[in-house]
Amino acid sequence: MRWIRGMTMVEILSLAVMSVAVLAAFSPRIATHYPRDPEAQLRVSLAEVRNALLVFYNDTGAYPVDLSDLTATEPPQIGLDRWARPSMINPDYYTGPYLREIPKCPISGEELEYYCDPKTGEMKVRSPASGIGSDGRPYREW
Repeated sequence: MRWIRGMTMVEILSLAVMSVAVLAAFSPRIATHYPRDPEAQLRVSLAEVRNALLVFYNDTGAYPVDLSDLTATEPPQIGLDRWARPSMINPDYYTGPYLREIPKCPISGEELEYYCDPKTGEMKVRSPASGIGSDGRPYREW
């Protein structure tokens, strides 16, 4: 008669213990990614808008008056120079829209802030969220 080999109770228990040990080792790593998810979305949103601002500036020679100009299908007539002064835009150089929609800050839920940097005169964008990120810097400095 041929014996059918199965798993003994000791083998099943040892396999269960090893499975729990592996899951316990990786569960803290999985748990730390959830709080950073909005931060990752914020970084991506800021990078997209900053890139669109740069392309807009390189195409037209001026910054948009408002972030909504990045989504416009028709070229705006007026832009902002490096010190946020109005300047004319040549509509022939406009190749927009540069974004489908302006992303909101995933942390605060508000619109991103568009401002003129007093040191360099460049128009920049930042998060309106208060608080400090996981890297120790305030969200407004990202």
